[in-house]
Amino acid sequence: MAEPDQDRVAEALRFLNVVCLGMVFSVLVYAAVAWFLTSQDGAIAGPQLPRGIAWVGALVAIALLVAAPIVQRRAREGTVQGPDPEERRIAALEGYRLGTLLAFLLRDGAAIVGLMLTIMTGEPLWTYALAAVTVVAMFWGWPRREDLDSLFARDGMLAT
Repeated sequence: MAEPDQDRVAEALRFLNVVCLGMVFSVLVYAAVAWFLTSQDGAIAGPQLPRGIAWVGALVAIALLVAAPIVQRRAREGTVQGPDPEERRIAALEGYRLGTLLAFLLRDGAAIVGLMLTIMTGEPLWTYALAAVTVVAMFWGWPRREDLDSLFARDGMLAT
């Protein structure tokens, strides 16, 4: 890749790493809030939501986790098909950034659903379980330079 492309890729990866790390920390904050709300000091009883409805909420969270990599892949594939290689490289990089951000937002949403279930049931296990799965999914979908390099190589967009 040409020097401007390498700088652009490095900047995009730095941005994504900071935002994604912030989202991982937000999931940890949700777990801390769930612990506080259900501890002796913050004890909430919850409205005793029926278990069936709580499981529907858990299925929604799992659907968000399943949708995340699909959205990420579709956004990465939606690049501009034009004659200008520079325009295609920029579009591919922006598609990668957008796809990664959307996927992390969906994963974060799954952890938020877990916190909502904890608030509604008084059981912190909902947050803990969904937060753990969310963090694993976030690290699984972490932005990597190799992904961008393979994206550029696959589409023949390597600058000379």
